[in-house]
Amino acid sequence: MKSAKTVAAIHDLSGVGRCALTVVMPVISVMGAQVCPVPTAVLSAHTAFSGIAAHDLTGFLPAYLAHWRALGLRFDAVYAGYLAGPEQAAIVEGFLNGQRDALKVLDPVMGDDGRLYAGMPEDMPAKWRGLCARADVVTPNMTEYALLTGEAYSLEPRTMAQAKKMLDALLEMGARSAVITSLPLEKGLANAYMRRGDKTAGICAFERLEAHYPGTGDLFASVLTGALLQGKALEAAVAQATAFTRRAVSRTMRLPTEVNYGVDLEPLLPLLWEGQADEA
Repeated sequence: MKSAKTVAAIHDLSGVGRCALTVVMPVISVMGAQVCPVPTAVLSAHTAFSGIAAHDLTGFLPAYLAHWRALGLRFDAVYAGYLAGPEQAAIVEGFLNGQRDALKVLDPVMGDDGRLYAGMPEDMPAKWRGLCARADVVTPNMTEYALLTGEAYSLEPRTMAQAKKMLDALLEMGARSAVITSLPLEKGLANAYMRRGDKTAGICAFERLEAHYPGTGDLFASVLTGALLQGKALEAAVAQATAFTRRAVSRTMRLPTEVNYGVDLEPLLPLLWEGQADEA
């Protein structure tokens, strides 16, 4: 019998609206790993809600992580998402440098719909590019891909050759593997992936659902991280994450859940424990 693997999860904590740590912790936990949170900010609800209360934890993070260093903690994975600004990027870079043997999954949460999130500093794409050089896997959406590479944002369908070129642009930043989520292809949407070592590329296609829930990127990357920690290859991990996310969205669309509250994932968590999400 082995102890559970450990994941340092660097994300914000929103009290209402399933996203970031409120998605990361249950998903990775049910997949068999211990999640040790590193909250980058605390919000009463995520930023799609109006009138929220929020507290940036940049000033607290150095002491938080210094205590972990004093404890000599070593993690099996570091999974980072929303960072509030350049100072946090520098803090995370230092933490990654101290966890050299960990699987590093970086989800450059910066924007959607072709623009940075409100309040996100303009220099964050450059900071994330630096972090990508340390990533085993980087998982941008289409907006974040454009911000990272400097390419114009476009949802025009791509050919597979164009998709490979996009993935290669991310690998050139130093990441060992890249996944672009919700990439429009000629025959629909797909999560596309490529490894730097052998330039093996592939896609997990899925049907376009007429819904846009917050936190689905966090859900996808969390399942991906959990699957990789279970020893699954990138192809299998992307397939499982795609299937589970699609199933959660499809289920939520049949419920009266308001969009801002995110996908109704809790009843589906046993599928991750049982390893059946890829059969959805």
